[in-house]
Amino acid sequence: MPLVLLLHGVGADETQLGPYVSSNRPMRLVFLRGGLASGNGFQWFRARYKGNAAQLLSDVSRAASEIVTVLDQIATQRLYTERIVVGYSQGAHIAWWLATTGRVDRVVAMSGALPASFKPPRPSRAVRIEAVHGMRDPVIPYGAGDATARAFQAAGYPVHMTTLRLAGHGLSSMGAALAPAIERALSNSAAGLATKSSSLGAR
Repeated sequence: MPLVLLLHGVGADETQLGPYVSSNRPMRLVFLRGGLASGNGFQWFRARYKGNAAQLLSDVSRAASEIVTVLDQIATQRLYTERIVVGYSQGAHIAWWLATTGRVDRVVAMSGALPASFKPPRPSRAVRIEAVHGMRDPVIPYGAGDATARAFQAAGYPVHMTTLRLAGHGLSSMGAALAPAIERALSNSAAGLATKSSSLGAR
């Protein structure tokens, strides 16, 4: 069955995305916790999207390499058909980056982005990306998420971008879109992913 890793946002822990993940498909879910304390929760790294772009990319790269190590460790213990990484907010920054490594098969990135200075390399394999972003996001602007999706698309990645017109950054408005995005990522058909997009109201 698919191996699905879930990466939370800043100030949360591995339980954050649990309520928003539901599927009738068989899959092996692994909820990871960031290693740095942040308020009452945890985070993956210190840099912020609206801060120093070079530092953010450095931190994201380091965190992504740690996630790959975890994936490799799991691979020695469990059988799986493919590697899927699901990230929200800071976790989504990492998910975007992991798509470029050739070490994952599919990515779901919700409310995350990479700086405009980041130019995705041509994919070494067909890594499908499901991106979800709210148009009223005050933390990671929608334009940033859309620009990241377009940059990956231009580099040759099959990207499906879901736009939530009335949603902000929080899971109270974004969470309901997570399970459908995972379902699309698990779909066997990649037809139309490079050009398809949808615009939905927040629930």
